[in-house]
Amino acid sequence: MDATEALRRAARRWPEREALRDGERRIAFAELDARANRLARELVRAGVVPGDRVATFLPNSIEHVAAQQAIWRAGAVWVGINRRLAPPEVAFMIEHAAVRIALADADGLGAAPAAKAVVWDVAGSDAVLERRLARQPATPPRPPSHPYDVARLRYTSGTTGRPKAAVLTHGSALASLRNLLAELHELSPADTVAHVAPLTHASEALLAPAFWRGARGILCREFEPAAFRELLERERVSLLFLVPTMIASMISGAVRAAAFASLRTVVYGAAPIAADLMAHALDVLGPVLLQIYGLSECPFPITTLRKEDHLDPLRRASCGLPTAMNELRVFDEGGAPLPPGAVGTIAVRGPQLMREYWRDPEATAAAMIDGWLRTGDLGRLDEAGFLTLVDRSDDVIISGGFNVYPREVEVVLESHPAVAEAAVAGIPHPRWGCGVAAWVVRRGGAEVGERELVDFCRTRLAGYKKPLQVTFVEALPKSSTGKLLRRALRGG
Repeated sequence: MDATEALRRAARRWPEREALRDGERRIAFAELDARANRLARELVRAGVVPGDRVATFLPNSIEHVAAQQAIWRAGAVWVGINRRLAPPEVAFMIEHAAVRIALADADGLGAAPAAKAVVWDVAGSDAVLERRLARQPATPPRPPSHPYDVARLRYTSGTTGRPKAAVLTHGSALASLRNLLAELHELSPADTVAHVAPLTHASEALLAPAFWRGARGILCREFEPAAFRELLERERVSLLFLVPTMIASMISGAVRAAAFASLRTVVYGAAPIAADLMAHALDVLGPVLLQIYGLSECPFPITTLRKEDHLDPLRRASCGLPTAMNELRVFDEGGAPLPPGAVGTIAVRGPQLMREYWRDPEATAAAMIDGWLRTGDLGRLDEAGFLTLVDRSDDVIISGGFNVYPREVEVVLESHPAVAEAAVAGIPHPRWGCGVAAWVVRRGGAEVGERELVDFCRTRLAGYKKPLQVTFVEALPKSSTGKLLRRALRGG
């Protein structure tokens, strides 16, 4: 078995059942399976060999899902690139991963710098490619990968300012599937799953469980609250993943109860949820919330806060219990386990873990110690084993469910000729939960304004990473050893 087993199983068991809906387009499980196989064969014909990196730069779409499956069936490694990233960020990932082929659509062709990769338009507008695919057999070109084989490079960011890539195996994907199937035990062929968060991120985790149980998926390319509520009611959606800011937008204002009548499970995560928002969501939606906690280095779910736990006010502030195939501990600075109630570094081990950071042995050695991944999060366990997140030890900013690492933004700001030093920290934001703020020391005699620096970042970073405000200061707060004190900037 490998990460494509769920779709293969669905194609055998429910060949004619609708697998995905993308706008007005529909595709059955057997047809999706065949499309993935033909594209996989075309990748092999083009010279892709096991272990080669192949990227996707696609919106939520049938093409995205087929491409992901095809990459794995060709024995290659999937590099999923978020369409919201800026061209320099995309170029770095393509170059760093040594991507051989990037699969995009017409809109993505110009926005995806090819670097040393070849870019294919797989969204149907390339007639030559479509003719080649039609001539390929609808069977896999290679046997399934081994669980130890690499399935994905999943990019995250580090405090050095350059993204790191977690190396995830097919075994990791299968372990995540097993854990999710245990948590989503009600999922069945009668269900409809909506994917509105990017399939390069957390929503992708729900694809395999839905395939395994024969559930239908609806692919949404953007989130607009009113239109999304109409979709929920019209399609009778029963399961979806949202980040807290999406939940807040979906239930704000005067909403019709009928829009949410079919919802049975709303999985959420990727960012903290405020207590008042949780209470309001439970009031509007009912007892449907299921929180998941995970990382790029150990994908969802590490822990879950189940629906019944949300009804206990004493449990709501936690992110739940470890899933069946994960072990969780909290360590002190010396690496010793801490007792319940003590705050320390959260560590996890189990088959979902990454194998290493791609081409970064130093970062791997720092994060992976004796089989335990030090997550970079601070937290505590209670006597029953429930985990509560306390803070981020690496100052990450979670804006609208996306991670923004301060150093990544600081590096861009400091590349401006008028900037001597820059520091970035999070500030409260009414819509995104947290926004990016920058404090900048100008070079002697240089003149630069806030708008110029924001525009400078906009062309080099994803929109959610650019500063919402820039404050000019004479000096940045630092410790006696010269370490930047970001908490002093945000008043902590």
